[in-house]
Amino acid sequence: EIAHGAAANREYASVFAHADNPCAANYATTPYMQCMSKELAFVELHLNAFVEDLRGVAGSPEELAELNQTDAAWRAYRKSACALPWTRFPDGTIKGPMSAECQLSLDRAYMKQLSGIYILSQFPK
Repeated sequence: EIAHGAAANREYASVFAHADNPCAANYATTPYMQCMSKELAFVELHLNAFVEDLRGVAGSPEELAELNQTDAAWRAYRKSACALPWTRFPDGTIKGPMSAECQLSLDRAYMKQLSGIYILSQFPK
């Protein structure tokens, strides 16, 4: 459990070592989306490892099942919420950046929430 908690802390730290919006300096849509694509891939990699490490922290089969159910529901929510700009602005260039910002914001918020629930501060960094 301690090794998984420490690993989860490392994944968390990797994501939060980046700025909230690391692509803000790219004003044109294409370079902004290229930057965000790289950032989202980076965060997704660490988020997936983070959740996998939390599975190793889970103290019972019931807790593991609840974490898995939460993760599946959260991923469905993120997919749906971040698709809204595509339907709201079907002809606008803002839909891609808005969707990417939605995903980045939700990914970071999800990691913060899980970190608090699992009290990751109790594990070594």
